[in-house]
Amino acid sequence: MNEIPTAQRRFKHPYHQTLVYKMFLASKPDRVRMTFTEALEAIRQVAALTGGLKQIVYLVGWQFDGHDSKYPAWSEVNARLKRPEDPEARASLLWLMREARQYNAVVSLHVNMVNAYENSPLWREYVDKDLIGKNEKGDYLDGGFWGGEQAYVVCAPREWEDGLAQRRIDALLEMLPIAEAGPIHVDAFIATASPWHKVTVGDSAAAMNLILDYWLARGVDVTIEDIDYQFVGRVPMVWHYNVDERTRLMFPPDVLCGGGATWNARGGDWRKGSFPQPHRPEGGCLYEEAWGYSIDGDLGGLQGLPALAESFFLHTVPWLFINQGRPLRLVETAETYEVEFSHGAVTTVRHARPAIGERRSGEGEKRSFVLRHEDRTYLEGTDLCIPAAWLGGDCIAYSKSGCRREWLLPPAWREVREARERPLFPAANGASRSRAVAGGRITVELQPGQAVRLTPA
Repeated sequence: MNEIPTAQRRFKHPYHQTLVYKMFLASKPDRVRMTFTEALEAIRQVAALTGGLKQIVYLVGWQFDGHDSKYPAWSEVNARLKRPEDPEARASLLWLMREARQYNAVVSLHVNMVNAYENSPLWREYVDKDLIGKNEKGDYLDGGFWGGEQAYVVCAPREWEDGLAQRRIDALLEMLPIAEAGPIHVDAFIATASPWHKVTVGDSAAAMNLILDYWLARGVDVTIEDIDYQFVGRVPMVWHYNVDERTRLMFPPDVLCGGGATWNARGGDWRKGSFPQPHRPEGGCLYEEAWGYSIDGDLGGLQGLPALAESFFLHTVPWLFINQGRPLRLVETAETYEVEFSHGAVTTVRHARPAIGERRSGEGEKRSFVLRHEDRTYLEGTDLCIPAAWLGGDCIAYSKSGCRREWLLPPAWREVREARERPLFPAANGASRSRAVAGGRITVELQPGQAVRLTPA
């Protein structure tokens, strides 16, 4: 594995301390899930429920007819998403990118650099220049069937050598202020061989590294869907960070971090036998929660906010706290799976255990999860009370099922006698109340799915 160049660690955003999510706007041929106007309202609501945490929002389906349409071209904003008062959709997208800043949100794009469709404005040029990958027989490489349309695979080394990859990037950066925003998400960025052209997977990966370097040189961080070790140091975040324990210990979160655990094959949540692959070399950790994970789903409309809120409070909030340090060691026993971090945090998963003689009935000890910091418990099961760095040391309390329990607060609260409790979700604008604090301890009562912010009074 190549050494990570120090200069390439300086990304524009701290992805390990940011809420990064996708917003699914539209799909082919004409379905609209969210307009640009509705997208801004969703961003506002997310800002309210997170207490103003920095957001990076990737728009899916922003181009042409929606998601996965007319690649490799990126030259047209989806007209169905525009505001009525704007002359064209690009103006509405610029408006969204500008207005989102007031909510500490960076809006950017979800694009694809490896797929090509026959109805793309660039198809004929890519065919004429022989830039589409081919198998041994000279047939175009199958890139999948998406949204009712057949995709083919762009041959990355040939596109790079021809200069069309650079031209695509330059044109997009001229059309929209992506370099000002900082990030972009490149979907399915997978090195693929093209036997007809005598291009190996390694050749493809080398060209893709040049593409990543080009984005970085133009002032843009690239996040991608899956880990490929050849890209480490050039990408700060991968969408599905399904790597094993060895890799988690190898890379600090400020060098490489990731979203959720959707494609964790170790946990049985993904298709068996789907790894190893060059872009998915490992099945994931045994227990993703012990290392922390965030969000790897799409917000597909305002009705999806409750699900995003649950994932944020239950997964992203502890992930942000865990990411303040780096994992130091894993200690696994017959009873527990425990990870220790450099800032004193310890996560413990107790293995699920069927009762003796009840293996088929599902009875017995359930899998459980605890997050501690020094002598304090900050999360147990689906209840938590965790200090939030972006809130200046205020704490976020949440319960998935509802609870009434006492929490030992961080040391800075030792002399505090009263806390103000303000709702975050639901009803982030609701009334606040006071709660007594004694000896650094507070008792919080929460309804199912409720989150509050605790501030020293």
